[in-house]
Amino acid sequence: MTLVERQSVQRRLVERDNAVEALVGHLAECALGGVRVVAVVGGPASGKTSLLDLFVDRLGASGALLLTASGSREEREIPLGAVRQLESGLPGDGEFTDRVLAEARKRPVVLVVDDVQHVDAASLRLLGQVRERATGLPVLVVVTDWEPLSGELTTHADHRLRLGLLTEHGVAEFLRARTGDDSAAPAYHRATGGNPLLLHAMLADNQDDPAAAEPGFAFRQAVVACLHRWEPRLLAVARALAVLGSWSSPAAIAELTDQTETAAARLTGVLTSAGVLVGWRLRHDAVRSAVLDGLPPVESARLHLRAARVLHQRRARPVEVARLVVAAGTDLPDWVVPVLRSAALDAIATDRGEFAVRCLQRALPMTSGRVREQTAADLAGAVWRHNPGESPHLSEVDPAVALRFTLWHNDPGKVHDDVGMALANEWIRGTSPSVRVTRSWERAAAALVPGLVRGALPDVVADAERVLHGCPLGDRTLEVLASAVTALLMADRVDLAERWCADLVGEAERRRATTWSALLGAVRAEVELRQGAIRTARDTARRSLALLPARSWGVLIGLPLSTMIAADTAMGNAESAALREVVPDGMTGTVVGARYLRARGHHYLASDRVLAAIADFQACGRVLAAAGVDLPALVPWRTDLAEAHLRLGRGRAAAHLARAQADLPAAAARHTRARSMRIIALAGHHPVRLLHEVAESFRATGDRYAAAVALAELSSAIATRGDAGRARRIAKTAADEATACGVRGLLDRVPARRPDHTDHAASTLSDAEHRVATLAALGHTNREIAHKLYITISTVEQHLTKIYRKLGVRKRSDLPAGLAIHTGRTTELNRTPTM
Repeated sequence: MTLVERQSVQRRLVERDNAVEALVGHLAECALGGVRVVAVVGGPASGKTSLLDLFVDRLGASGALLLTASGSREEREIPLGAVRQLESGLPGDGEFTDRVLAEARKRPVVLVVDDVQHVDAASLRLLGQVRERATGLPVLVVVTDWEPLSGELTTHADHRLRLGLLTEHGVAEFLRARTGDDSAAPAYHRATGGNPLLLHAMLADNQDDPAAAEPGFAFRQAVVACLHRWEPRLLAVARALAVLGSWSSPAAIAELTDQTETAAARLTGVLTSAGVLVGWRLRHDAVRSAVLDGLPPVESARLHLRAARVLHQRRARPVEVARLVVAAGTDLPDWVVPVLRSAALDAIATDRGEFAVRCLQRALPMTSGRVREQTAADLAGAVWRHNPGESPHLSEVDPAVALRFTLWHNDPGKVHDDVGMALANEWIRGTSPSVRVTRSWERAAAALVPGLVRGALPDVVADAERVLHGCPLGDRTLEVLASAVTALLMADRVDLAERWCADLVGEAERRRATTWSALLGAVRAEVELRQGAIRTARDTARRSLALLPARSWGVLIGLPLSTMIAADTAMGNAESAALREVVPDGMTGTVVGARYLRARGHHYLASDRVLAAIADFQACGRVLAAAGVDLPALVPWRTDLAEAHLRLGRGRAAAHLARAQADLPAAAARHTRARSMRIIALAGHHPVRLLHEVAESFRATGDRYAAAVALAELSSAIATRGDAGRARRIAKTAADEATACGVRGLLDRVPARRPDHTDHAASTLSDAEHRVATLAALGHTNREIAHKLYITISTVEQHLTKIYRKLGVRKRSDLPAGLAIHTGRTTELNRTPTM
């Protein structure tokens, strides 16, 4: 469409051409002789006035006398107000009717009256006289009226032209004329219903991007203006519809707005004709907000409370009534208490915890005695699901109930007869449950730790799955399900742990339970860490930590923090932000705290703070011994301590600790046994054979990163024996595996083994030569080395010439694999990768 064509379309009204032509036709018929009254009717803002303007423009060449007037609600009581507007265009003096007839004997006379519903009674009588006395004269009376019709003049009009709402096709034509693009026509039509005033306003809201089609400020103003053009009761009916929602009916609206059902039905018809009402629902949320936003707070509260009463009397569901009561605010009558409590329980059951909290907060101040205690308990539970550190009114609830909400923060000492609490406390603090179990999943959950201690891994897997299948996710079972997933990890069933964790996290997110999502997200991060997805595990743990304020985590903050610290250590981050988090004083005395201490100990070990690491690993042993849950699959503190001893050259002590761990029935898992075998190998006992078996074990149990570390150590052991080619190939495999896990520079962080004949020569390399030699030994081309080190290819070649001479080799393939391992040099911290 060209610019000229677009401007031409804008000068006419969309889908109104037939109406304009009809008025012109009526004028032509009147010119032949005979008075005629034509009523143009339609809903609010349907374009009646614009149609008159276009018709008036067409009268210029007709020779007719045009007299115009417009009715006004404010001037409706002023006698002859409309007639005075009409006669301002009449020549001569005298009585109005006589002057109109006199002019009609000379030429056609057209009387145009807009908004006739607001014209005063005296003016309407004179217009009626003109109609009666103008028989045979060319007089055309055109009036606009609302629908339903307001009076006798339009009710008995000779012709009526009804202006309906624009169709979707008409909206598309409107948009093409103004923007050149009609692709968003369906969205505009859905929001405006084809009301021209609303359509213009909505386009104004989206003038920068018409395709966005979002109702905004101008749209809301237009809605209110549209309703104000009618009568005051129309806005009241719109507000009643806004608060009643699906319970709207003529009877309910009449009761809420203090009028008859007939009047209510008529006004809802007006709203339908205006396009803002579809059935008994306001067309768009923006319409609802527009009609309610202008209410003063006191009136809004009164309207919502009255609507709640109307719904309550009509036996609406408590949730629907409570929605209005909550919106009404405070100062509520007593009858709302049972409604609010019932609605809150329904909301809790359907995972709408935030609404439940609002209901209970409104109800609590109005209750007393046992009802207040129960309401406080329900409120505490609803809040806990979203923020366990903010559970209110715990002093008012039953001690057994209050205990559940402090389980993450204090040592409960006694868990009463609550099975879920007892099992949760065992997972957090290691306290053996002393409660009576009856259901199948309870028996299975209680058997998990004993099964792990005995090393009965098939039984553990079966019991964990029995728990996960039979135990529903809820506030009292959250930790039990988390412990079942952890048990699968300790039994080497990472695949099952991953699947169940994904299901549980998905359910928690669907049910919008923030506390559940946070804890289960932390468990998922542990699963990812165990799989060797180091960077992913850190990110998952960080997101889970951010879901709750730090104070809300209590001692369980150790779960995401330990994963973040372990991941940072593996990735070579010298400072882990997780170590800066303040943890509760009593956390380190729990099983969760032991996991945190272990991660921190490895971070110390990686930064050569060996004695600090030893202190943390020994503390782990003391905590687990006191808790009675010495589980190497969960916290392998003996092999951790053995690794620290290796740093100090105490190979015999390290091997002793590793064998002590391997001898425990609780160390039956293949992954756990591989930890022990790794230490024995690093202590010098059959290193090549054992490290090969260790790498295979880690790979078989799903831990890619631990397998990569073992391969790097195997490469070092093989290189020490002089098999440089094989060592180089294994080192590259190790580096590639670590990179896939999100870890770079693995070979630079594997600790030095025994010196060999290359050590002295390698130590004479400069730092720049050493970096080049290390990359060349790993098989990188000169171009790749230049790119990685930001130097020229020529510089790489010069360095290699000197390196070959110093090391006494002739070509790249003769370079010993893992030069950083042999010399003890590192490009980052010289640290032990976390296992």
